[in-house]
Amino acid sequence: MVTVKMANNERKLFSFNLCLLIFIGACYGQELVVTHAPSYVSFQEQKEALPTSDVPSVITNTLGVQSDKDVSWTGLTQNSLFKRPKANVLVSIVGHRDLNTKPLAIKNLARFPVKMDDPMVDIASLMNTLQGTFFDQSPLLLDAGMDNNFFDVHSDFDVFRKLPDTMRKMSDRLLDSDSVLQRHSSGSLNTSRPSDLKLMGELQLIQDVINTVGDRPEMLKGKTPDLFSFTVTGLNDIVNKHGGKSLQAQDAQTLISDFITKMTEDFKKLYKDNVVVEVLTVNPEQGSYVRKVRKTRSLMAAEEDKDEGEDINLSKDYDENYPAIFNIILWMMIVMFVVLFAVSYGMWNMDPGRDSIIYRMTTTRLKKD
Repeated sequence: MVTVKMANNERKLFSFNLCLLIFIGACYGQELVVTHAPSYVSFQEQKEALPTSDVPSVITNTLGVQSDKDVSWTGLTQNSLFKRPKANVLVSIVGHRDLNTKPLAIKNLARFPVKMDDPMVDIASLMNTLQGTFFDQSPLLLDAGMDNNFFDVHSDFDVFRKLPDTMRKMSDRLLDSDSVLQRHSSGSLNTSRPSDLKLMGELQLIQDVINTVGDRPEMLKGKTPDLFSFTVTGLNDIVNKHGGKSLQAQDAQTLISDFITKMTEDFKKLYKDNVVVEVLTVNPEQGSYVRKVRKTRSLMAAEEDKDEGEDINLSKDYDENYPAIFNIILWMMIVMFVVLFAVSYGMWNMDPGRDSIIYRMTTTRLKKD
């Protein structure tokens, strides 16, 4: 009888360990890595994994902007009511299941596990929240990534229009003396292979964005928080092409790690350390990683599309707080007008012979005269 109970206990323990290993294997390699943050942004250890659907709300709260969605996850918290980061940089790296045994070696301040409850990070909602909050200003918002064979950049600033937008242009850009290919060791990666070119092109796009912003310091003088979002899918393509244990996959991980370290330092210089830099690594099991973007903001659209849009009689976009602000201003003006009219009417019809403080000296002098 004792032997049977021991066997049952061992079977339950084995089942528990097996489920635990399956859970760890599913979440391992999916994490949110914070490579830099100001001193007033603190980190707390979290046992529960961060859902990808909550990533935009976490970034919004970190920037000091109220989010429409309540998030119980408190891994990143603001410690100051009077300070907030000037910018947030999110780099989403699409990995592969074969890379779970070797996560990216990135220098970091904190690491948090992530679970994919949504096959995409809704950057569009995050941008709309910031733009709606600062509707009377122009915050620097940018979302860049690869869309089929085009490098897709979404921003309201036209200065990014000159960035390479095709694989051919990016291949030529990588031959320049200041390219990523010249600054970092590519190892066994070769630009003649589409998968390798895609990864290096995505990294080069990030570097070109940094260079563009650095050459125009007036873009950083605004009081609104800035947002940069980049998506890197080349690593997944390299693993699909060469395998997760191949030399190309190892060199790709090394290249990404070195580049992110350099990228973090560049953003720290641009914003004088007042920036939060995060790296989100995800491993989608089926299909490709999808990012929600505002297609209406695409800089790759033709000029004719803009002309056609101008002919449409569309109303302006208003902030959700516009009705409340309008009513406050309207009724305050009405109340002030009524008060001003009542005071003016009373002063105009005031009796001069009344024994008041104002006319007491006046009536005395009249009697003496």
